[in-house]
Amino acid sequence: MIIEELIKLDDSKRKTAAVLVVLVVLGICYFTIIRGSVVKLRTAQANYTGLQTVYDDTEHQKADFPNLQKQLEKKQKQLQEYQRWYFSSDQAVQFFENINSMALAHNLRPISRAISEPKPLSDNKDDAENSETQQQFLESQSATVAVYGNYFNIVNFVQELVNRPQRVCMSNFRISLPGGERSYPKASFKVTLLIDSSKGQEQ
Repeated sequence: MIIEELIKLDDSKRKTAAVLVVLVVLGICYFTIIRGSVVKLRTAQANYTGLQTVYDDTEHQKADFPNLQKQLEKKQKQLQEYQRWYFSSDQAVQFFENINSMALAHNLRPISRAISEPKPLSDNKDDAENSETQQQFLESQSATVAVYGNYFNIVNFVQELVNRPQRVCMSNFRISLPGGERSYPKASFKVTLLIDSSKGQEQ
């Protein structure tokens, strides 16, 4: 039917009809083939842009890596130094248990030794905001010690208590000559330790 109708047309109309057919075919090809390829190409370009952004970020991170590594090494050294300053819970118990034995080793006579219970180092209410994200392990524990004996032995005893890698704080130091014991001075003082109760928990 269509061919018969085309035969009836003159040359100019047949050419016009042919052009219209070609345009229709090209339109169909565009929507079925070319348009799909264009959409895929645009998607690929968007993916490439995303990958390029990720690549650039990775390059920046690589450039910052040496600085981050130096910061990590610095923090590790600070942590090691920090761990040397404080007693573990077991070390603190052993320290207080050995005070009388240490005094006897210096030819001193222990008179008393009153040990307090460990308590948190800080009761600052502002720390409550960080309690969920950072546990507070630091505690302090003290003992009131009294000994009597030779003055120089007392000095050596005190130096042994203080001269150790961990920090030992001494306060309220008093020395006197009680009646009837003139040749043996009496010394009393308070020893306070800082305890990191987290030390040794991962072992």
